[in-house]
Amino acid sequence: MWTHLLKLPIALGLASSASGAPLAVEFKGSTALGTSAIDQNSVGFTVAGLSGLARVSGERYVAVMDNSNKLVFVDIAIGADGSISTASIPLGIGGGRALADVRDFEDVVFTGVARDRVLLAEEGSPEVRVYTVTSGAFVSAIDRPAIFASRRANFGFESLSLDRTHSRMWTCNEEALTVDGSQSTSAAGTLVRLLKYDFTSEAPSALAQFAYLTEPIHGAVISGARSGVSQVLALPNGKLLVLERSFALGATFFQTRIYEVDISGATDVSAFGSLIGSTYTRATKRLLYKGDQTNLEGLCLGPALSSGGYALLGIVDDGDPISVNRVVAFRLTGDVDSVCPADLNSDGVVDDADFVRFSQSYDLLLDPVGDLNLDEMADDNDFVLFAAAYNELLCSP
Repeated sequence: MWTHLLKLPIALGLASSASGAPLAVEFKGSTALGTSAIDQNSVGFTVAGLSGLARVSGERYVAVMDNSNKLVFVDIAIGADGSISTASIPLGIGGGRALADVRDFEDVVFTGVARDRVLLAEEGSPEVRVYTVTSGAFVSAIDRPAIFASRRANFGFESLSLDRTHSRMWTCNEEALTVDGSQSTSAAGTLVRLLKYDFTSEAPSALAQFAYLTEPIHGAVISGARSGVSQVLALPNGKLLVLERSFALGATFFQTRIYEVDISGATDVSAFGSLIGSTYTRATKRLLYKGDQTNLEGLCLGPALSSGGYALLGIVDDGDPISVNRVVAFRLTGDVDSVCPADLNSDGVVDDADFVRFSQSYDLLLDPVGDLNLDEMADDNDFVLFAAAYNELLCSP
């Protein structure tokens, strides 16, 4: 397939140069959001409990409300340094979406304009559920490993993320499953499972699970105290960021921690019926940011910045007396980009299987999978880039 093509010079520039620099996160400020929106059915509602955020396209983002059936669109303009210029909920009909079900949704992933789907992490079951964006209709639920049925109430799937090529999906329980250990205390963190899916087919399947240990609660234990995982975020190069949220009586009620997580040496614990007393190697982590962003629940990757790096945006849940609806901005720098963006199924080579995925994305046009140059469409420019990578076959180390 395409063997007749000469090796093409990559004149247009793949968005793939890895800087080799370590990741760094810098806080760039925050902006309060409004408290009202109107859904597609012309029904107004109060915006509250924002628990996840995903980029749609350009300056448009979508957030999900917990314990509800509502999505909320948010328009966020980002400055060259990653700070927020403006952030607002669109006025008028369609600033929100009503979904077919009321659930405890905790995170959201947008799969592209052409596909018209959102994935939602639902904490209660727990499971990942799929809905249409335009109508809010329920489409399907993604199978999850049976071990997660042992989740503690209100500590199920809190996070959700797709990698850049939509070949891998990640989620995680907020605190330990009952079979894996205790909840967090001021003396010890809690042990959770990072869950990785193959997302290359219409029926995503679980690939692996990795044990991850949070930090202890950062102060004295009070009612509602916790220290759990509220976000797992897949970066373009396959690295993971993990957001830990701690609530306690301390110098600040909340503590926000963002880590770079490495699973390369971690044990796949999928076959472990319990982590208690088992021998395995946990995922490792490196602290990138620690501060007080009140009830910061979700993170998503924003646009590439002209100053270098990417915007990293967070959403704050107002479900406590301290927090308000708010968008938080960080600047993420270092080695973020993929070294092989044309490897669309993450198997280390650019081959016929990737061609099939690229062709499907190319036919859709407004689709992120084949958008190799990150201009928000899969078009002829991306075709040239893919052809060059296809002729090389092997990804660069």
